[in-house]
Amino acid sequence: MTPSLESSPRRELRLSGFHRASNGGEPRAALNRDSAALPPRAERARQLRTLIGSPNPDVRPLALGIRALTRFHFERHVMPLVNAHWPAARQGRFFEKLRIGACDLYASAPYTALLCAPRRPPLIRLVTGAGNALPLSTHALARLGQGAMTLIGRVAYQSTHRRILLVASFIVVIDHVLDHCLDGEPEDRAARLFALLDGSLTPDTPELALTHALATAMAQGLDPVERRHFESAMARVREWIGAEVLGMRDIPDPRGLGHRLAGVEGTIDGLLFPVVKYTGEAARRWMYTVSMFVQIADDWLDAELDKQAERVTPVLRGDWGFAAVESAWRATLTGIDALAADGGLTSPRYVRFLRDAYVLMINDVLEAMIERPND
Repeated sequence: MTPSLESSPRRELRLSGFHRASNGGEPRAALNRDSAALPPRAERARQLRTLIGSPNPDVRPLALGIRALTRFHFERHVMPLVNAHWPAARQGRFFEKLRIGACDLYASAPYTALLCAPRRPPLIRLVTGAGNALPLSTHALARLGQGAMTLIGRVAYQSTHRRILLVASFIVVIDHVLDHCLDGEPEDRAARLFALLDGSLTPDTPELALTHALATAMAQGLDPVERRHFESAMARVREWIGAEVLGMRDIPDPRGLGHRLAGVEGTIDGLLFPVVKYTGEAARRWMYTVSMFVQIADDWLDAELDKQAERVTPVLRGDWGFAAVESAWRATLTGIDALAADGGLTSPRYVRFLRDAYVLMINDVLEAMIERPND
């Protein structure tokens, strides 16, 4: 691990010794050596579907309730920024990726954590307490959750909803901008994003303008505790940018994680900051495991695309096979049981409901990844 890239929140990049260090060397050879042993993509997708299993359709109303809430606040808080700073994005393929990634993937995570949080806000505690105590069927629990999410999304905790959707959208946008919207060497692209985030660069493209607007909006109206967690999360964003440069340069990761850890954990730290007053470390640990599982599954599915882009992932190196996918998945299932217990939700029926809801939402995410490989 290189401290100037992965540990420091400072903007400066000290990369002179890394430029093209591994191009043409052992990491590049891994592209041809290890990826040839992988099963075809269709078979890898089949393995994933078999691992997850068939989701319980009775929990679908809860997922619909969460996604209706996230899309409502996406329209309210994110779309005005898109319209003001990057209106052309609405006509491109990226816009659907933004909406799905922000609303259906990232924003769902803090709401799942809220449902199990040890310090749940009063309205959520009322609903989850009823679900934990009453002998309701799975479908009835899901309907209760759907109604509660609709009500809460419209009348309560508005600043929390706003920040969740801003953070979720920021994650999708900055990742896209780093990969697709900046010219130059990886170090140069990273330096521009660092300057944008610390305020020393005036946005000169619509993509950078939207990135800056989202970051600015996320920082508004924070109390001292929230600001401390926000600044910590933004430091993790800088770590992620540095780690992405290492990955682009094929600098070996001594942990065998392809420099993915900063992104895996930084994403979660960002998503948790709007709800940190309610959640505990159990939520953070569980969400880390979910984020790692999604990353491993993504690399497992997209090996051919990564090979084409000459990004040597742990899958292409042979460090992550299907056993890694299985292990990461099992960890998320164990973790959600512990998460429920941390929030005092101990009814076996209710814990099973939470687990089923999680499986269904992850299944939806994986199906989107399988069906839309270029996203």
